[in-house]
Amino acid sequence: MPPTDRYAVELDFARAIASEAAEIARSRCDRVRPQEKENLSYVTDLDHDLERLIRDRLASRFPDDVLTGEEYENAGGSGPRRWSIDPIDGTGNLVHGLPVWAVSIGLIDDGVPAVGVIALPPLGELYWATLGGGSWRDGQPIRCSPDRDDFHDQDNVCVGTNALREIDPRTVVGRLRDLGSCCAELAWVSCGRLVAVCHLGERAHDLAAGAVIASEAGCRFGTLDGRELSPAELIASTPIRVPTFTAPPRRLKALMARTKRLP
Repeated sequence: MPPTDRYAVELDFARAIASEAAEIARSRCDRVRPQEKENLSYVTDLDHDLERLIRDRLASRFPDDVLTGEEYENAGGSGPRRWSIDPIDGTGNLVHGLPVWAVSIGLIDDGVPAVGVIALPPLGELYWATLGGGSWRDGQPIRCSPDRDDFHDQDNVCVGTNALREIDPRTVVGRLRDLGSCCAELAWVSCGRLVAVCHLGERAHDLAAGAVIASEAGCRFGTLDGRELSPAELIASTPIRVPTFTAPPRRLKALMARTKRLP
């Protein structure tokens, strides 16, 4: 992180909160109490408790900022900045004992994703980025996969469940994955574990932190209908209504050109 990073204070505070939340999540993940929401997705007591904790910490430190998240209504101040919180992204995985879930805290400054922190408690990993400050994992800089104009059959390409129901998987080259946590997927495309990801239906809290981390790691965003998006445009288009890819620039163009909708 550059010493003159304009978001250094916000980043340090968000990392501290995410680390605190991750410790709590690790200590409680084996005894959560799930309930079904109206959309039949799961929410647990841990989701609620962590979001309240994160909101309380942010409200105390940045009282002028708007607070948004998955489980509660907007709160906080009325300034141009808003924090977007996903206390547990991948709650279904958590409930079923699959160790792929995340805590996500993102700051959107006047519409532009500016700070992103993603903790992966099952792995003990912490990812972060600031606008113009690069992307990092546990203090080491990260970059996306080397860029090229095509895909290898063994490249890991992650396509979320909703997107898999719209795109024709036969038109996507590589080993298709669906990991069940948008935030984990964005963290892993940022460090090269995944070559590309595709999402549909995600909301701002799913993408706010990951948009900064992925873009600072060298990824770009584009839709199945041919539109390339800046990080701000990505957040403005939430909930995502068209299958949207995150990948290194040339890989992104290849995906956008080759991938087709289901007939």
